[in-house]
Amino acid sequence: MKTNPYSFLILFALTSFCFSSCTDADENPQEQQNTNPLPDFGDADGVMAAIKAKSNLPAGTPSIPGMADVLVDVANANFYSSPSGGSLVNVGRVSLNEFELQNVGGNAYLNNFSDITLEITPGQTNTWTVDGANGFSGFTYTTTKPMPGVVRFQSNVPEEFDLGSGVELSIQQIPSGVDNLLWVISDGNHVITKEGRSTSITYSESELNELSASNNALVQVAAYTSESQRFGGKKIYFINETVDSKFVTLK
Repeated sequence: MKTNPYSFLILFALTSFCFSSCTDADENPQEQQNTNPLPDFGDADGVMAAIKAKSNLPAGTPSIPGMADVLVDVANANFYSSPSGGSLVNVGRVSLNEFELQNVGGNAYLNNFSDITLEITPGQTNTWTVDGANGFSGFTYTTTKPMPGVVRFQSNVPEEFDLGSGVELSIQQIPSGVDNLLWVISDGNHVITKEGRSTSITYSESELNELSASNNALVQVAAYTSESQRFGGKKIYFINETVDSKFVTLK
């Protein structure tokens, strides 16, 4: 499993929208997006992901009474010139639950950052529509698997981790309706991903060799379901996923 380099997570768009003390560069939503952990399919002609993302507010963000974290709906779709490889291609209009996605550059499709509610609800299915172009047929498809329940880290997940001692991450419970879990640690430059359907996972010191000390590191856990269909000979994967993220310090 790996992190899809063309998938984006608008974890912090709402924070930026609420607090206008951003620089001009900070106001660019694409510059505020982080890669989102998705399963890697070696035979995919396309991957379409409906995501409900949860994130603690970053350190220094003004507090809002009753708002401990941010929940944002995210839609992401990528279509490849060859199975899980080559370049991304334009397939015309793409929408999730009747919300049209944007071609944000390089033919990566993402919902408008101001559309933070896309009717993505745990326990319900999602409907995708693609017009079709460049060898891809148009289709409308409703997932047979519903969105999994919201995944949440344990409240006692540390704010700091010692890379020399390894890292253990844990969640409150395995959400309902989940196929598997992806666990991620990133120092901002390198990402280490593991897969395991359990309430906790441990990264050994040797597994973290690529990471460096950082005050702006991120840990994530993603609970997902996946299914696939063929349209016009192209194999398309559909992912329903919930994600929890937390800012941490690696030392």
